[in-house]
This record gives sequence, C-alpha cells and structure tokens, in this order.
Amino acid sequence: MELASQPAWVTDVASVVFRSRQGCWGFLDLWRINSSQPFSESEARFLTSTAKPVTEALQMSQADTFKLGFSNVPGAGPAVLILSPELEVRAQTAETDEYLRLLIPPDQERQPITAAAYNVGAQLLAVEAGIDQHPPWARVHLSHGVWLTLQAARLGVPERAGNPEIAVTIEKSSPSERLDLFSRACALSAREAELLGHLILGADTHMTAQRMFVSENTVQDHLKSIFAKTATSNRRTLMARAVGQ
Repeated sequence: MELASQPAWVTDVASVVFRSRQGCWGFLDLWRINSSQPFSESEARFLTSTAKPVTEALQMSQADTFKLGFSNVPGAGPAVLILSPELEVRAQTAETDEYLRLLIPPDQERQPITAAAYNVGAQLLAVEAGIDQHPPWARVHLSHGVWLTLQAARLGVPERAGNPEIAVTIEKSSPSERLDLFSRACALSAREAELLGHLILGADTHMTAQRMFVSENTVQDHLKSIFAKTATSNRRTLMARAVGQ
C-alpha cells in the first residue's frame, strides 16, 4: 500500500496493488478531495489488510472466466478498426461492429463504444513516444470462456509516411495466449504449466514424462494437482478450458 500526496483539489491518494506471485490482478486508488486530513495510518493499515483476500478473490474470478459455455462470437476474423493518429474512428471491417457490441453492449441502437481499441491505440502512441514500452496489445474476456486479443499497429512507417493511421485487430485469443493466463489465474506452478503445455501439444503420459525427465507417477501427481486447482476432473475438460477448443 502506498500513500502519495497530490497538488490542487486532490489532497491525498491511497493506492493498493493486488498482486500475487502469478501477476498483478488489479489496483485501487482512493482519492481524498479538498480535505485537510490525509489518509491516516490506521486507514492505511486497513487497506493493506485487504490486499491479500482481494487479490485471491480477483485471481479466482479470473480463473472462472475460462468456464466454457455457448457464446455467439462472430466469425473467424480478425476484425479490423482503423483509427486516425488522434484515435478517431476512420473505418472498420464488417465484423468489427458486432465484436464491439459484444465487448461493451451499447444502450438501444447507439453506436458501440470502442474503449478497448482506444486503449491499445493509446498504448501504441505511448510506446512510440518512449513513455511506456509495454506492447500495444490486450486480452479481453468476452463471455462463456471466450477471450479476445486486440493489437494495434501503424499502417505505414511513421518516418516515411508522416503520421499514418492505426489499425486495431480484434480476434479470438490464440491457444498459447489463453494457456499463459489460464496457468497464472489458476496458480499453476512452473512445472504444472509445463506439463499442461505438453498435453495440449498431444503428448501422452509416457511422452510427457520423457520430455520433463520425470517418472510417469510424477506426471500423474502433477496432473492431480492441476485438476484440483482448475476444478476439472479429466484431461478433455482441462484442455478445453485452457485453450478454448
């Protein structure tokens, strides 16, 4: 938990990061506005005490997003949205509107909000400006175990074409992208994640044991632990949840 004083009308900020060994699952900023009283030490201790249970709940909620069900996701894609250098919508493919309506359903017949596309577009600008070097892509949960990946890229080379438009692609997350997040959300160990990767590639118990330089009994022990952590009971369901196939 971190306390930070701010100028102007925001007189104090308390921030909590919800992080586990598997990654960061969220954060909380509390603002005190036009107040002469900063956050107290007792308030800071209380916020700190919430970090562990909230982190665990957020991580479990992320794992729950991999539960499969019926979903009316559009065709194979990818859908493409064209943004101006100022992040204004210029054009899009036919499937894009349907994807955006599923991501953030608009009221009645209003145009869908392109918030996720704006986010990766803005990240591309941040990378180009040297502000933040995280890649301009994001995974977004849709529903019923479906995850989408959005990526932003210039349509040309800025040095040669001035300030070209930005293309944002929207498509189903690949098996490898899903597997990474699934493994972290379910708190799999490095060896358990490695084992799951071998199974998804079609290896049986004997082959997996050879590749991991362990006994077949050890593979079975790892698999039992994976079943417990992912709330599955067989390999078919496990792999379907992990990679969405």
